[in-house]
Amino acid sequence: MQVKSALRNVFRNRRRTAFSLAVIVIGFLVLVSVLGFVQEALQSTKESLASESGAVQVASEGLFENTSSDYDYLISPETLDRVILEASTLDGVIGVSWQLNFAGLVGNEEGSTLIIGQGVVPCSDVQDYECIVIAGDPLEEMSDRQVVLGSALARKLGVVPGDRINIATGTVSGNFNAATVDVSGEMTYAFEDLESQLGLFPISFVQRLLKTDGVERILIGLEDLDDSDAFAAALQARLDAAGIPLVTRTWEELNASYESIRSFYAAFSGLAMIGIAVLVFFSVLEVLTISFLERSREIGTLRAFGTQRGRIFRSFLLEGAFLGVIGAVLGAILSAILLLSFNAIGFTWTPPGAAIPQAIQLRLGTQVILMPIVTVLVSTLLSSTFPSWRNSRIQIVDALRSI
Repeated sequence: MQVKSALRNVFRNRRRTAFSLAVIVIGFLVLVSVLGFVQEALQSTKESLASESGAVQVASEGLFENTSSDYDYLISPETLDRVILEASTLDGVIGVSWQLNFAGLVGNEEGSTLIIGQGVVPCSDVQDYECIVIAGDPLEEMSDRQVVLGSALARKLGVVPGDRINIATGTVSGNFNAATVDVSGEMTYAFEDLESQLGLFPISFVQRLLKTDGVERILIGLEDLDDSDAFAAALQARLDAAGIPLVTRTWEELNASYESIRSFYAAFSGLAMIGIAVLVFFSVLEVLTISFLERSREIGTLRAFGTQRGRIFRSFLLEGAFLGVIGAVLGAILSAILLLSFNAIGFTWTPPGAAIPQAIQLRLGTQVILMPIVTVLVSTLLSSTFPSWRNSRIQIVDALRSI
């Protein structure tokens, strides 16, 4: 009976109820949008960073700590095979690749400039560069003397796919070596500064250029990036047991900037949550206070008939709870419609310093919906507590005085 009465009282003044629900729903929509954007941004950042570095890397500790001299960090073919064998026996692996990088000169008859060369395994499951090739062709599995240049670097050199350029660098023994390669394609990259220096080569070509059969680092792709820490620890134990003098690093350890990004988004989400909670709290508090005060005579009558203060307090508190529940349900439904519609439109933007337009998506998940529900319910209950307590404490004579 008390529940039915509280629910009926919620809609006694439809205008005030509509105002309260509007505030709750708008706050809910704003908070869901913020959390959806943050969740999607963090996931996209994780996937982007892991696509560059792999979920887990294996290499010499000197390479990771930048304490190696010359090329003493190179991994021999025998060690490479042993690491691949150890990694492939663990669960969750989607692929293993390896890299050999160098710095040198690239040029033609028009001039030369610096190049940061990455020797990669073409058509790898760990690193897929095909999506960023905007002209020409990506490196193929049987590619040899080919290169995919950053679009800005290609413009600087005045070359297009099909042209030939010269590459020069020092070998692992300290000698000078040079070779001619065909420009297979052009790629756009996340940062224009790096795009003006970057070139992707088949790793077999880089090994011949540097006069070595070693590799610099081993990259491992995982089905779930959240398993990176556990996988790296398990693989490190196996490497230690097998006497392989290499160490593992996760994508997060290799990209120190991610922790700053995550901290920023956490603070951003927290401030948004606090702001919405305060907005809902004071809006509902004002509406409920006015509503409850207008019912002083009703309270006095109930108290005169022997209704206990606790029952009155619970009745008014239930009204606030119902208001929060209804607002949360409406907010969840409208938020789902809003986010799905927004994602279907497919908005994009180009971040400062980036060359690739990024899709603006709002992630719709359990956490994105649950946190606003909790925020709305807690704020509504807190805002209902004081007016409910105040009305339950009114003296019968004072409440009936205005009759």
